[in-house]
Amino acid sequence: MARLRVILDGARTGALNMQRDSGLLAGHAPGDDTVLRIYRWNPSAISIGYNQDFSNFDEKAAAAAGLELVRRPTGGRAILHAQELTYSIVGTSPGPLFGDSLHSSYELINRALLQFLESLGIRADISEGESRQDTRSLVCFKSAGRHEIRVGGRKLIGSAQRRTGGVFLQHGSILTGPAHQDLPRYLLPGTPGSEMRPEELGAVTTDLARLQGGAFTEKDLDSAADRLIDAFVQVLGLSPYQ
Repeated sequence: MARLRVILDGARTGALNMQRDSGLLAGHAPGDDTVLRIYRWNPSAISIGYNQDFSNFDEKAAAAAGLELVRRPTGGRAILHAQELTYSIVGTSPGPLFGDSLHSSYELINRALLQFLESLGIRADISEGESRQDTRSLVCFKSAGRHEIRVGGRKLIGSAQRRTGGVFLQHGSILTGPAHQDLPRYLLPGTPGSEMRPEELGAVTTDLARLQGGAFTEKDLDSAADRLIDAFVQVLGLSPYQ
């Protein structure tokens, strides 16, 4: 039976988290067991997409706030990783499980994410995309791109994918609190998205604490990680091991 390698990494620095994901992708060959990694960030960090430029960010302000500034191996836009649960998936595509395209792999992974949210009593949907104006922002959670997950029209999970040599890495941020709203404070004046106030970002996003009516504790994070693993095991139909 095909298997799912599960890695529960806990909290790591931004640099170590990105090295870990990059290493899993680089070491994966087509046909290898699918890998699910679940992790957090300590200290909090700002990650920018593979094609973004560090020169748009106020590195001194980020450092003064105790934030790492790191580059992701995937595309997409900047994210402030503070109150969140992060997942990464490494698998084969083209292939029988994840299909032959970015679209088919996103669809399958989103089925698992939606099942995870349903286990928390949350009904979510998948965005059809964003406006051309929204794509200019440097802030990931300003809008929901195609395949990203929303609740009541507000973005809850942002994901990005990189494909190379018949394998892919997809990782995503599941917001558990409002700390991501502070990201525009670390953009240099005049850069797209720097004009946003935290409450404006809060108006177009949501998080698990808000949806469940209370703070998301360490115990809640541990429980959510277990539920997330269960959802992926069920949807992917793979036998898990660590």
